[in-house]
Amino acid sequence: MTKKVCIVGAGPSGVAACTMMRRYKINVLLFEHREIGGILNNAWRVENFPTLDPVPGTVICQKLKDHLGMYDVPVIEERVIRIRRDMIITDKAEYSAEYTVVATGTKPKRLANLEAGPRVVYEYRDIPFDAEALAVYGAGDMALDGAVRACTEGKKVYMFSRGERVSAVDALRRAASDSGVRFCQAEPVRRVEELATGLKIITSQGSYEVDALLICIGREPALPEIDSDRYEIIGDARGDRFRQASIAVGEGIRSAMRIASEWW
Repeated sequence: MTKKVCIVGAGPSGVAACTMMRRYKINVLLFEHREIGGILNNAWRVENFPTLDPVPGTVICQKLKDHLGMYDVPVIEERVIRIRRDMIITDKAEYSAEYTVVATGTKPKRLANLEAGPRVVYEYRDIPFDAEALAVYGAGDMALDGAVRACTEGKKVYMFSRGERVSAVDALRRAASDSGVRFCQAEPVRRVEELATGLKIITSQGSYEVDALLICIGREPALPEIDSDRYEIIGDARGDRFRQASIAVGEGIRSAMRIASEWW
């Protein structure tokens, strides 16, 4: 079989689609401009992945890398800018494609008015390595997960939210309380000032000096420009409200099997 599928994104859905297609002897190219595993690299602990005991997200990401290695999947470390009917255009080159699977995941919702420098980030993996005091803005699962991970790594953590309600699951709320996260509920961040060695966080009730700010206020699909009818979108990139790594894996496998059934 000489047909080729390009898969954009190496999170759980993209990796699952790749390896399943390789089982069917379909040629694949996998594009990933950051790290294998996507935002799972940020996770303090993943507890809802069937057959696995609770583990840090980085452990699952390593398993995904190993899985790609088992099937000899080539990974192209370039950002995909545009998808055309028979071509993938990246920030560096162009590649032919007979079909494209878009597994690009999500991107953070931004607060541009708070982006006072490189120490304001939207993912845990982008926090400066020397940060000892961290502010987290948000009240969902990703925000609490980041706060707990920071505490377990010995950081001092302030967690700010716009309202009184913390929307994360109970397990994360308990872990955050037990680990020493300092909750500042109903204390929205008004302004961020860049200091010589950190940041000043100005809220509705006061100010705090920290080394970095992690903003986690939600995510939305991260899609390249698409001008094609030879593609499908899988995983979190579809914008479904239910976002879980195990769901994404299932979608990747289903996509691969559907393609294989048409081409076999």
